[in-house]
Amino acid sequence: MQARRERGTPSCARGAQPRSSRGRSTRALARIARWSARGYHPHMIDWTSCPAVERNPGHVSGAWVFRGTRAPVEALFQNLEDGASAADFVRWFPGVSAEQVRVVLEHAARSLQVA
Repeated sequence: MQARRERGTPSCARGAQPRSSRGRSTRALARIARWSARGYHPHMIDWTSCPAVERNPGHVSGAWVFRGTRAPVEALFQNLEDGASAADFVRWFPGVSAEQVRVVLEHAARSLQVA
């Protein structure tokens, strides 16, 4: 499976239904857009204290991945920026749970509030 959709490809092109503007993923997307506008990036977050992720230099070039998978954390943010919902991401990356996505988004939000 491709880790990231091409820019401009709507999520519904991969079988996902468009999500309501009131959905949780839309709020997360808006938050991420604000972070990007301020110059923040997922690489700038200290992931060492997040229990939902791990890093192994021998896997995925040492990138932070969801614990127990090879799905990069950055793929979550890229897909959200491209308009996918958190539910879409969980469906596209079978080893990743909705709970892991929630923990990662909350950790990112806390980390950026401190910054």
